[in-house]
Amino acid sequence: MQSIDELARAITELEPAEQQALMEKISKLNSERGHTNRPDTRLDFMREAMKDDLFLADLSEVMHDFRHVDSEETVA
Repeated sequence: MQSIDELARAITELEPAEQQALMEKISKLNSERGHTNRPDTRLDFMREAMKDDLFLADLSEVMHDFRHVDSEETVA
């Protein structure tokens, strides 16, 4: 099984048309499975993600990576 990072890297390396086709396929699969973009459904997905150790580890790593960026000021 691929890690989230490996999967994200593979997706970003796709051509734009391939990325669009992938998103359309995901949308179609979600529709077929009854997944919607309703707020309560998204909340269910978030609750499920919070129980996923790999997701939490990735989230922690990203938060760690951006800890200094968050405190930087941008020059207007």
